[in-house]
Amino acid sequence: MEKPALIFFVVAVISFVGSLQLGPVNMTVIQTVLRQHLKAGIWVAIGGCLPEMIYAAAAVWFGMWFNTHPQVLYYLEWLAIPILVLMGILMLRKPSNPSQGPSSSFVHQSLILKGFLVGILNPQLFPYWLVVLLQFQGYSWLHIHHFSEQFSFVLGTAFGALGLLVGVAYLTSRFREAILAKLTNINSNQLLGWFFIGLGIVQLLKKIL
Repeated sequence: MEKPALIFFVVAVISFVGSLQLGPVNMTVIQTVLRQHLKAGIWVAIGGCLPEMIYAAAAVWFGMWFNTHPQVLYYLEWLAIPILVLMGILMLRKPSNPSQGPSSSFVHQSLILKGFLVGILNPQLFPYWLVVLLQFQGYSWLHIHHFSEQFSFVLGTAFGALGLLVGVAYLTSRFREAILAKLTNINSNQLLGWFFIGLGIVQLLKKIL
């Protein structure tokens, strides 16, 4: 197996496993499938996996710069706190009845943007991929040096996350009726809103403790 292909495969597996933990993108995909349909959840999943590539690229190409300017990452982590809380408040204020407009390219773009915005606010992605990258450098068969290897690393992060998120969307759609039956008295917008606020609070506690 060629080295770039091997790096892509290993990174995709790491990204898939790393995405198993319940996070804001997973929750948003589940909520979208429950409120709308499977295709809508997949569009959100596509948008949600794009930040993986952005942060992985930052780890590859700007990792050393961030190491010498740690205050940049420090301020970005602080910035994520009010944004997460604001997103939670907006979800709490969102009407419980979803709009059922016709499918269009605009709707698709808005769903992709929705997933992207949720994913880009995850302050753990950059340090996560930076640590993975540093671990790779200790193995000759995973050591990343050439552009093709860097590209495979970045692409693998998105494919692994997308595979997991599409799987979550499919399973949610497959068992949609059973899930909705158990959530009859639960407003999914309220649940997701409090989830975002909780993430903001956890991030705040991590910064001050």
